[in-house]
Amino acid sequence: MNSRGRYKIGIFDSGLGGLSVLRTLWKETSNIDYIYFGDLVHSPYGQKSKQKVIELSKNAFEYLIEKDCEAVLFACNTATSAAADFLRKEHSIPIFGMEPAIKPALAENPGVKIAVFATDLTLKEEKFKNLVTGLAKGSEILPVPCEGLAKLIDSDRWEDAWDFLDSKIKLVKSETEIIVLGCTHYVFLRERIQYHYPNIKVYDGNLGTTLHIKNKLHLPDGSKENKNQLDILLNTSDSDYVHLASRIAKTITPNHTLSLINTTIGKLHV
Repeated sequence: MNSRGRYKIGIFDSGLGGLSVLRTLWKETSNIDYIYFGDLVHSPYGQKSKQKVIELSKNAFEYLIEKDCEAVLFACNTATSAAADFLRKEHSIPIFGMEPAIKPALAENPGVKIAVFATDLTLKEEKFKNLVTGLAKGSEILPVPCEGLAKLIDSDRWEDAWDFLDSKIKLVKSETEIIVLGCTHYVFLRERIQYHYPNIKVYDGNLGTTLHIKNKLHLPDGSKENKNQLDILLNTSDSDYVHLASRIAKTITPNHTLSLINTTIGKLHV
C-alpha cells in the first residue's frame, strides 16, 4: 500500500480482453489505483510457444513493477497457464491469474458435459490438464479451441467475432448447453450469447477472480463514491485498438478521468 493509503494494482493482458476483468474489479472495489497494460504489439498469445509467452509475460510483469504496482493480475488465461507459476517462484509480490470457470460450472451442473472455449495454448497447457484431471469422477469436459477470436475482438471486428463464436456454439449445442468462456476477450460477447441462446448457461472467471483478489489483499468494497483511478497503457497507436480501448474504458469509468497512454510515445488523444 502506497503513502496515500491506496493499493496500486497492475493488470496485464495480451490485448484488451483483460478490461472485462477490470470492469468487474472496478465495481467491486474502491480507492484503488489500477494500471492496465495491453501487449497489443505481440497479441495474440494463443498460438505462441510456451517459452515465448513466458518471455512476453515476464517483460509485461517487470514493466508493471517499474510502475510501482504492488500486486499484478494476469488477466489472460493463456499467460496465466504458461507463466504465472514461473514468475511466482521468482517474485514475492502477489501474482494473480485466470483459469476457466470449470469448477463453478460443474458445481451448479453436476454430471453434465461442459464445453470450454479457449485458446489452443490454454487447452494444451499442463495447468488446464491438471484442472480437468482433478474434477469429480463422471465430469466430462469438451475443449473448444477458438484460435483467432481474441484477435478479431481486439481489432474491433465484433460482428466477425460473433459469427466465429456462433459457429463454435452451433457445433457443440447438441452435446451441451453449458459453456465456459476460458478467455477474458470472449466475455465481451457473453450478453450476445445469452440473447441468442437463452437456454445456454454461460460461465466466466471474472467475478471469482475479483473476489479472490479482494479477499487476499483485503480491498475495500465498491461504493457509489467509487474512488478508483485508471491508467491504460498500450504499446501501439493503431487507431482501431486505441478507439476500442477508449470505448470499453468509458463503460468501466464514465465519470472518471482516464489516462490512455502509448508506452512509447506518451499520451493518446481520442
